[in-house]
Amino acid sequence: MQGKIKTAMVLAAGYGTRLKPLTDRMPKPLVSVAGKPMIEYALDNLKAYGIRQVVINVSHFKEQLTDYVSAFGGLAFKISEESEPLETGGGLKKALPLLGNDPFFTINSDIIWMDDQQSALDRLAHFWDENKMDVLLLTQPKAKAMGHDKGEDHLFIKPGNTIDWDDREAPYIIAGIGIVHPRILLNAPKGKFSVKVLWHQALNHNRLACLPHHGLWFQTGTIEDIKKAENHLTRR
Repeated sequence: MQGKIKTAMVLAAGYGTRLKPLTDRMPKPLVSVAGKPMIEYALDNLKAYGIRQVVINVSHFKEQLTDYVSAFGGLAFKISEESEPLETGGGLKKALPLLGNDPFFTINSDIIWMDDQQSALDRLAHFWDENKMDVLLLTQPKAKAMGHDKGEDHLFIKPGNTIDWDDREAPYIIAGIGIVHPRILLNAPKGKFSVKVLWHQALNHNRLACLPHHGLWFQTGTIEDIKKAENHLTRR
């Protein structure tokens, strides 16, 4: 454990094409889920953890997103503007000058998670060890991952690199939340690329670890996903 994480990056620059026609007039992170913008769930969890500095990348309808965060209380924001979305890895690379030299949380803006007892962010910070890790990814049991579509998650999540792996819960998917050390970005390419390029690099050097989440998790990338999430959230 390396102590409190002080900075987070929320990835929010995508076009949100799977949420058309909603994203024809607004950025995906501001699409409402159960009465509030989907990004607000992540920001509320960051604020509860104690984060005060959030870097957010913007591109599609960037003025709307910039206006939204400027009015959001309790967090200080730095904005990384992209003339066109640079994908997850490219967005992190471009924001590197704003992120500093210490490990930071990285969170996708189209996920919602709820914790059982201990916060997922607290658990990630507790298990983070920068002497052994460049990346620590939160995972979710696939059977309990609402809105998850097919991916390459199995390439990164293995019994040998997953803390408290549970065969009864496996297989796991990547939950879109993690801790990254900025050193892994120093030699990353410029321009568009997926963060999975960095994950493969960390995995090849035995410096990628995974931690299962305990609690609810939703991906809200499509209108159908949002409806499923709202059904559960409104019941709670």
